[in-house]
Amino acid sequence: MADQKKPETLPDLLRTLERSGELRSLARECGLSVRELRRRLAIWRRELANAEASPEDFVDKLSSKPVAVTGKSGKSASAESRVILWPELPLASTLRKNPLPKDGLRIMEIFTDGASRGNPGPAAVGVVFRQKDGPDLAEHCETIGKATNNVAEYQAVVSALEHVRRWKVRKVHLFIDSELISRQLSGAYRVKSPDLRPLFQQVVFLSRDLKEFKVHHVKRAQNAQADALANKALDAEK
Repeated sequence: MADQKKPETLPDLLRTLERSGELRSLARECGLSVRELRRRLAIWRRELANAEASPEDFVDKLSSKPVAVTGKSGKSASAESRVILWPELPLASTLRKNPLPKDGLRIMEIFTDGASRGNPGPAAVGVVFRQKDGPDLAEHCETIGKATNNVAEYQAVVSALEHVRRWKVRKVHLFIDSELISRQLSGAYRVKSPDLRPLFQQVVFLSRDLKEFKVHHVKRAQNAQADALANKALDAEK
């Protein structure tokens, strides 16, 4: 390792950190998983390389304080989702073309969440668009009026797929923390609710032309970024 080339620029330094054997301990100190820390380092490296950001810009981003987000009930979120330095992403509505980079997998991962304060009550949706094994690409959040948690969860998926269809993305992997919605979309459960059936049919319509559409149920902590976006939209309405 003595002859290893030393990093001369900030992108080089970030790349070195991504490959560092100390990444696990660094992630633990930041309160992140190794995968999440590596992903964020990759994002910042690309931002620096593309925008030629100054060292001061990068220091400001690293020194940002963690921000607590609220859960769907309005209570403080769990420690796993009380995170931290979510990267600022372009609004999905502002992107006219497919945001998937030409390099890497041509698969878009979408993390969706819905929040209702009152169930039913004021509700909102949050969506994060990501390249599989790549960077976060865009985000979307909006209030949807008064609704239940389940309606908000479905509406988040519908909103995400509307953007996906507009971008002409062909392969989508959906990640959602609602077991009910994920099982309904995978065909394990029937959709009996008259409030949910029209939204289910919209998802079927919007996904029918996709070459690949996979639905994954994840733990809430793994969906914290989308949850934070939904609650951000609700907080903005106050």
